[in-house]
Parts: sequence; C-alpha cells; structure tokens
Amino acid sequence: MLQDTIAIVLAAGAGTRMKSAVAKPLHPILGLPLSVYPALAALEAGVRRIVVVVGHQRDEVKAALSALLPPDRVDFAVQADPRGTGDAVVAASPYIHNAGYVLILNGDVPGIETSTLTTLAAATQQAQALVGLVTCRLNHPRTYGRIVRGHDGAVIRIVEDKDATEEQRLIHEVNVGIYLADSTHTLDTLRRTGTNNAQGELYLTAIVDEAARLDRPPVTVMVPEGLNTWGINDRSELARVEDAMRARINDHWMRSGVTMHNPASIFIETNVSLGTDTELGPNVRLAGRTTIGNNCKIDQGCVITNSQIEGSVHVKPYSIITETHVGPAAEIGPFAHLRPGTTLGERTKIGNFVETKKAKLHTGAKANHLAYLGDCDIGQETNIGAGTITCNYDGKHKYQTTIESHVFIGSDTQLVAPVHVGKGAYVGAGTTVTQDVPAGALAISRTPQKNIEGWVARKKG
Repeated sequence: MLQDTIAIVLAAGAGTRMKSAVAKPLHPILGLPLSVYPALAALEAGVRRIVVVVGHQRDEVKAALSALLPPDRVDFAVQADPRGTGDAVVAASPYIHNAGYVLILNGDVPGIETSTLTTLAAATQQAQALVGLVTCRLNHPRTYGRIVRGHDGAVIRIVEDKDATEEQRLIHEVNVGIYLADSTHTLDTLRRTGTNNAQGELYLTAIVDEAARLDRPPVTVMVPEGLNTWGINDRSELARVEDAMRARINDHWMRSGVTMHNPASIFIETNVSLGTDTELGPNVRLAGRTTIGNNCKIDQGCVITNSQIEGSVHVKPYSIITETHVGPAAEIGPFAHLRPGTTLGERTKIGNFVETKKAKLHTGAKANHLAYLGDCDIGQETNIGAGTITCNYDGKHKYQTTIESHVFIGSDTQLVAPVHVGKGAYVGAGTTVTQDVPAGALAISRTPQKNIEGWVARKKG
C-alpha cells in the first residue's frame, strides 16, 4: 500500500518553547529522541524510504537518528532557514523524485500509530485523491489549523489559527499535520505558493487548498484526540505524551502476559522485551535494549539498562543492573549493583550491597554480602565471603583476579590482582592474598591474636 511512498519527517525546528539548549527533535521519550518515533512508524507502515528534514543542530539530529534508523532507507535534507513546513518539504525534493505519494509527518508527534498511516493510505489511494490528511475534533482547538468545509461537506481549505476569522476559530475540526499527497502536486503547488500570511511562511496546507480548487477534494481520516494527535511544544507536553506512551507500552506487556504491581509507577522503554509470567514491582525502570525472560520477578525500585536477564531470575528490591548478562535462575540483591561487563551464570547469587564490574561468575557461584568483585573470573560453586574485595587497580592499570571452581573465600578477604586461586582452595577470613594459591591449599595471613589480661581495668583506672 505504501511501497512506492517516501515519508518526509519534519525535524528542523529549534523548539523555542522547550527553553532548552537541545533541539526539540532530540528530547528523549522513553529512551529515544522524540523525532525518531514518526520515522519508525512510517517504516513499519511500509514506506520505501524516509527523508528527515533537519535544520537547527542538524549535525546532532542527524547523528542521533542515523544511529537508530536503517542506513539504507534514510536520507537527510537540510532546511537552512526556518521558513515554514512547506519550505521544509521543498528542501526534501531531491530525494522524492521517483515517489508516487509522499507521507508527510511532523517530527514532534511521537505517538502516531502505524494503523493511522495505513488507514490514511487506503482512503487516499482508493479515492485517487491528490491529498489525504488526518483530522481531529477538539473541544478547545487552541493554535491548530481549522478544517473549513463547503456546503457539500468537502474540505475546501485549511486556515491557520493566526489567519483565521473569529467565525473560523469556532470550528472544532483541526488539522493534525499528517498528510499523504501526490508528490508532483505537492512540489508544484509549494514552488508557486507565496508567503502572504500572518507568519510570513510557506504553508504546507497550500497543497490541500490547491487540491480543492482543482475540484479534487482532499480525503480526510478523523481520529480521536490522543497520542495520534498530540504534538509537543514545551516540557509540560513532553511529559504528558511520555506518560501516555508509557501507559500504552505497559498495557501492551500486561496483555502479553506480564504482571505489573502499580503499573502507573513502572517505566519500560521502547526497545525492552519481556517474557511471559514475569512480574514487575512498583517503581521498576527497564531501559535501553533490555530483555527479560519468562518467569522472572523484578522487585520494587530496580533499574535495569541494556541487559539480558534469562528465565526464572529474581532481582530483589533496589538493585541496579547495567550492561550485564544474567543466566537462568540467578538471584540478585537486594541493593546489588551490577556494572557493565558483568556475566552471571545459572543459579548464581549476588546478595545485598555487592558490586560487580567486568566480573564473570560461573554456575552456582555466590557472593551474598558486602563485596566488590571487579575484573575477575569466579568458578562454579565458589563462595565469596562477606567483605571480600578484588583489588584490581594499582592507580595506573587494572589487573585480573581468577578464582577457580569450588573455592571458599573467607570474610574480609582482599585479593590483590593479578592473582590466581586454584580449584578447591580455601582462603581464611581476614587474609590479604598477594600470591597465587595452589589448588586444594589453605591461604591465611592473619596477625597472631594477643590477649592482654586486665588492660581495660588499668586504662579506666
């Protein structure tokens, strides 16, 4: 339906009402720049290519979107001066010469649904119309352009709010800013349209007015007010849209077999994937390209970013996990911190106030309390006692600690890397390990205990 269509995403504006040093298209919603969402919706709807029109902070916008869109299906056009939406479409003209239709989307409407685009395409193509557009009926139209219809109900023009008469401002049907239009009609119309209006801009709505003048009435698809229609002009609207998109994502996962306790407090970003029968507690945040397997339990206050959590894992309250792979049936937390490069095998246990970084723990290994494990490889069924530290940094370089399988590391042990502890070895509590420990050996480096009888009484006397 849209195979021969090229989408144009208008993302050139500065967004002055955001009151930000960051261009509006780059402001994040659920982990992605807001302007990438219309582009992704267009791709999902089946368009052949996308042209993103950039302007303010063009290099930054291009870099951010290039990292998220397929490089073989996206081009970038530059609108050098902000002279209106029509001028932005003209800036994209070198990239749309072979398109039958162009799908034009505002880059600040991230909640647009693919189904809306396909419905618009079907209606426009069936009528062989020059232009199709999405409209909405609002009780308080504010600054939206009004849809003006003739006596027969056909659209005869769109009037921008600043150009509207008092009578026209009473119209409740508004232009959402989503068009499917014949590419030749679009470019020919815009190239001969002037800027004699209240804003001194080249209005994209001219393509609608011209189609009506040619007795080719534009086709309209009306949608309810909601994410399909909400544009973003300031931080308040940004928060409103993000909250609605978050609720839509949460609803999708709950209907897919995920249990959520207090879903209004749970944030799941766009690229997260969840398995069935997984349970999320209040105030959980799942970010980046995170995957959670089946039958997992993620308790209250956990934050998991760019990590892979396999099935039947229990993450206890207030644990932080970043760029980590967690194997099946592992237990983590509460108050654990797994930093980038951590890999946990099956049935591993990381307990309260344990921090890891570039640590690999094999099947059944455990560190249940108050430990720091950095730049280390810990063998299966090894026990790491409370207060253990791998001393991996000498002020200039990082070094590796290797602990083989079935090792017992006593509490309050310091392992000064580089060091190797052999299979089945024991390290006594309070030991500072500075040399390799052979397999099956006991390593101990305590200062002998000395008791001085009567010392307390003499001190108080």
